[in-house]
Amino acid sequence: MSESVLMGVDMAERRFITFLSDFGHADDFVGTCHGVIKSIAPEVEIIDITHGVRRHDILQGAIILANTLPYMPPSVILAVVDPGVGVSRKPLAVRTAEGNYLVGPDNGLLSLAAAELGGAVEAVELACSTYSLQEVCKTFEGRDLFAPVTAHISRGVTLEKLGSPLPVAELTTIDLPRLETRDNEIAATVIYIDSFGNVQVHLSRMELEGLGAKVGERLEVSHGEESWNVPFVQSFAEVPPEDLLVYEDSYRKIAFSINQGDAARTFQINVGDQLLFRVPE
Repeated sequence: MSESVLMGVDMAERRFITFLSDFGHADDFVGTCHGVIKSIAPEVEIIDITHGVRRHDILQGAIILANTLPYMPPSVILAVVDPGVGVSRKPLAVRTAEGNYLVGPDNGLLSLAAAELGGAVEAVELACSTYSLQEVCKTFEGRDLFAPVTAHISRGVTLEKLGSPLPVAELTTIDLPRLETRDNEIAATVIYIDSFGNVQVHLSRMELEGLGAKVGERLEVSHGEESWNVPFVQSFAEVPPEDLLVYEDSYRKIAFSINQGDAARTFQINVGDQLLFRVPE
C-alpha cells in the first residue's frame, strides 16, 4: 500500500473529534473550543457527547465517556472536567492499544475510556508549544491547550511532538466502588443520575441475577431507612406511571427509577449513596 493511501486511511480515521465537558451551554466555553479546533482543522467534525456533566464531577464524566464511546466513530477524544486546572494535575494526551487518542487532564477522567479502548500504551505531558495557543491561560486550558492539541492530533501530529513522555503506569485512574455481598443481599454504589432522575448503580444484571434475582419477579430495594418492594423488569412500559421499577439500563447497569417520575429527587438519592438489593425469601 502506498504512503499516500496510508495517509488517507489515517486521516479518515481521525476526521471526528468527540468532546465532553462540564462547561454547560450558558457560557461561551464550548463555542470557543469549537472555534479553536475549527481554526486549526476546518475539515474535522465535532461530536458533542455532552457538556452537562455535573460541575467538577470527574467520576460522572469518566463514566459517561466510557459508556458512550462504543457508539462513536473513530475519533480523537477531548474531555475536560478539570477542577484542578493549572495547578494540581498534568495536562495529558494518551494513545491507546486500539490506536485511539484522548486529550484532557490527568485526574482520572480519561482512565475508564482508555481501559475500554485497550489501555494506555503511550502518554505525554502537554507543553505550551507551537501546537497550543500562543498564550495559555491557566484557568482555561480547555481552550488554550487541550482544544488546539486535539485538532493537531486529528491532522496527524504525533504525541512526541506535543510534550514530555509520561509512564502510563503512573497515570491517574479511577477505582469504581466495590460491591458488598451478604447472603441474599448486595449493596451497590450510585455512580450516575441522569436528568430524568434515574439512578444507576455500579451493578450488572449478571451480578444481580447471581443473587437469585429474576426478571419478572420482585426485589426489596433499600436506601437509608427506606425500603420498597420493586418489580425487576425490562422496560418502563411494564409498570404504571409513577410506579417504581428496577431494570438494566442502556449501558448494561442496574438502575432504580420511577416511571415518568424522578426517583433521585423523590427519595433524595445522590451519587455516592448505596442502594441495598435483596431477593425476598
